Amino acid sequence: MTLTRRMLFAGALAAAALTASCATGGLVSGDLKSGDATVTLAREWSDVTFMLPNRPPNVRMLSVDGPLLNRLYLANLEPGQSLLRLPDRDTPRPLYRADMSESELVEFVIDCIAQEYQNPEAAALRPHTLGETPAVRFDISTRTAEGLNISGTAMVARQNDRLHVLLYLAPSEHYYASLAPDVESVFASARLSPSRRR
Repeated sequence: MTLTRRMLFAGALAAAALTASCATGGLVSGDLKSGDATVTLAREWSDVTFMLPNRPPNVRMLSVDGPLLNRLYLANLEPGQSLLRLPDRDTPRPLYRADMSESELVEFVIDCIAQEYQNPEAAALRPHTLGETPAVRFDISTRTAEGLNISGTAMVARQNDRLHVLLYLAPSEHYYASLAPDVESVFASARLSPSRRR
């Protein structure tokens, strides 16, 4: 039997409905702090951080329709930390280093995405700012193991030795575009507390 994109999309919708019926971590809106970074959420998002397997410290995950249909990561990483924590300690995982170049920071995010998605790629790298801190913004294309196309956008900024990451992922068909204005607003609102050495 051949799986069509519509069948995959319908499967993702059914799984999201099931996920949405589970307990949630609560709704958040307005100013939301993640480490030294603050973003402003103009609409309500569900804090579904509790759904991250082996939740890494300093990483939050938000969603509007359930994490299979859209997810927004806010991360505040120290050297040696990752966007994910694998259950098997022997499996290599991408780790942030304070001496990474801008292109290596983008590769780090892509390598983290590759732990869950297939063949992620970064495109349209461009300079940006997180508040007044220089940042790199880029777009992402990937797909699930079942073949559902996923689009994304991310921003990375380093302040002192900490890496701040904003990452949004959603199915390319409908869901990515439907929240794109809200996500752009979140990215534009991001700011960092005044720099201080730790």
